[in-house]
Amino acid sequence: MGQSVTNLAGAAMRIYDKVVHEQIFTKNVLWNNVLKNIARDIGSASTVGSATTSGGGKLLTVHYKRNVGSAAGSETITLPTAGSQGYLQANVPMKYNFQTVTLTDVVLQSSKRNKEFLVNALDSEYKGAREDMQRQLSRQGYGTGTGVIAQLNGDVTSDATVELDTPMVGKDPTDYLEIGNAIMTSDDATTATNTVFGTVDSITDGDTFELSTAQTTTSNMDDNCYLFIAHTASSPDSSNQGYEVMGLKGLIDDSSNITTLQGLSRSTYLWWKSSVSSNSSQRSLTDALMHTQYLEARKKGNPKYGLTSFDVYSAYGQLLTPDRRYTDKMTLKGGFTGISFNDMPIVPDYDCPYDELYFIDPSTLSVEDLAPISFLNEDGSILDRSSTTPAWNATLRYYANLAINAPNRNSALRDIIK
Repeated sequence: MGQSVTNLAGAAMRIYDKVVHEQIFTKNVLWNNVLKNIARDIGSASTVGSATTSGGGKLLTVHYKRNVGSAAGSETITLPTAGSQGYLQANVPMKYNFQTVTLTDVVLQSSKRNKEFLVNALDSEYKGAREDMQRQLSRQGYGTGTGVIAQLNGDVTSDATVELDTPMVGKDPTDYLEIGNAIMTSDDATTATNTVFGTVDSITDGDTFELSTAQTTTSNMDDNCYLFIAHTASSPDSSNQGYEVMGLKGLIDDSSNITTLQGLSRSTYLWWKSSVSSNSSQRSLTDALMHTQYLEARKKGNPKYGLTSFDVYSAYGQLLTPDRRYTDKMTLKGGFTGISFNDMPIVPDYDCPYDELYFIDPSTLSVEDLAPISFLNEDGSILDRSSTTPAWNATLRYYANLAINAPNRNSALRDIIK
């Protein structure tokens, strides 16, 4: 539903306060730091040289093979056959994110002229749409591009209560749901088979929500089915399934999550894998585990910081209780600092999976996009009048994907808890 006078009444000056107190989450560590490696222009000086493909994606050239024509021998050695350098192109497909804004003409004019409103409705919706899109991108930045939020923890029964577990990112799956969200469930993470749609009516706690009373269909909402945010609560093929940007779970991976990345098979090209330490069950964080995975990244790369969850961040801090120190030696973009580890910061990010830690070589990661986050305005006007109602519509768009040019220069530590 678009913005209306009824909704905007929440911004009216009913309480004598001159500030609109922001309750929307805006911290975004990963994107704040990867965006500086943006490689929008062809032939840019980015760490990833890119070219636009006919399909709107980007091609990254990777150097993977050395000249094998080398030998040591006697003064009469028969010289080896000359070799050559080897190159491949990795394809980074563009992913299309949209955020829509709708305002009735009444609310648009009221917010301009009526002094009781603290905010200009148009300006508020514009800024809010940008922040909301960035919030979704932050979540996507740690996933696998499938759009999965979590899995169902048990069959959904007639009371339409949905229990969740196995969050894709973060810790509490319902952090990524809002009342009124359309949702979809599927028995497959990548293919829309046996799907069912619904609407979030209320949120009980971090892993439980209620479906709308108008949406009580529970077939195909079984244990371990996958939950997605959907575009509508009724139409097939209306979820984010398979359309989101690739996140760290896929970029920094050993093929456990993503077997073919950017068009290159990890079973064929072993150098396209990252070192990943995982376990069949969760284990306590130890200094030894951290050093092992840090050194795996250090062997071929130059990790500059570690990204992790607040839980793992806390666990590491408790390991260092006698000599813990916070460092500003390398303050990440956005002002984020962390606890020092091997002279680099370990930084918490809200959306990082709660039991994972990534050692990042920032020179290997980039954002490949076609344009900055912006509103559709090719005709010179951001607002378009609805053809059926006295309302105005705007669409925020971002055509982009996260890319990596050397997964083996990064590493990941998974399945760790306090």
